Amino acid sequence: MLDTIRVKYPIWPTPEQLKGWTHRVTTTPSGMRETYILNPIVDQTVLRFTYFPVAYDGKPMMTLELSLPKLILDNNYQMLGSIDGTIKIGNLMLDNIPYVPKLDLAEGILIRLDMCYNHQVGEAVEDYIKAIGNLDYPHRRTKHHLYEGVEFRAKHTTTKFYNKERESGFEEAHGILRQEITLLEPKDIQKLFGKRPTLLNISKEKVSEVLQNDLAKVGLLGNSIATRSTALQTLCYTYGQEAGIYYFGLLTSKMVKSKKQLVNETDLHPRSLDRKLKKIRETGIPLTLTDREEPLPPLEIFISS
Repeated sequence: MLDTIRVKYPIWPTPEQLKGWTHRVTTTPSGMRETYILNPIVDQTVLRFTYFPVAYDGKPMMTLELSLPKLILDNNYQMLGSIDGTIKIGNLMLDNIPYVPKLDLAEGILIRLDMCYNHQVGEAVEDYIKAIGNLDYPHRRTKHHLYEGVEFRAKHTTTKFYNKERESGFEEAHGILRQEITLLEPKDIQKLFGKRPTLLNISKEKVSEVLQNDLAKVGLLGNSIATRSTALQTLCYTYGQEAGIYYFGLLTSKMVKSKKQLVNETDLHPRSLDRKLKKIRETGIPLTLTDREEPLPPLEIFISS
């Protein structure tokens, strides 16, 4: 349930090791910044090492960014097993890399964390992506990737739903709708996993909780994506025919227009519009529809033992 991580260490290469690194000096508002870069490849996996002789706290720091599944499984579409096993195998593969100090993945402090889940949806991957692209995530902006996926972005956090077969290039990933959240702000990781979070602090249960919270934010947790027919039936059954037809029209309008556009066109106050949209969600209908003949089943996250 993990993909890319970035970890930091309070250790640094020796002067002899630094001879194999690329040295860079950049100008920042606070002065000159010196960095060293090393990107070795281990079994087709690129490892991104960065060394700062003087980091933000005035002390030396080395960071490592890598895709754990690529390193362990030689691909990034399969899900990892246990954290302990990942650390042990990862440490063996990181051992004796030229120009790099000896590292332990278990000791690195997490400063980037990608958590993910593979929803096995068969031939419906594109249908889910199309439908999810109509949804809103509170305080996020939506970005669409043609035929591949949709992102809900904040400054340091991104939630994605995308076609893993297209992204990875592996036919074996056919039918996988990948749900993924990327945390780029260390403080956000600390809120979830403690003040000095490492891989040892990660549990499948907590990752599942974070991913389910994302599903809830867009209205998908426990809810199927209705067809036009089933949505209209549900709304009319719940609120009566006249109100049901009104809410159905509002739902279809919301799929193609922003809240701002709806407010301007309907003369509704934004809070009044929110209350009406909430009425739709309270019936278990996310604010989107599918063009398939049957509703799309709820996206569920199962934790393996």
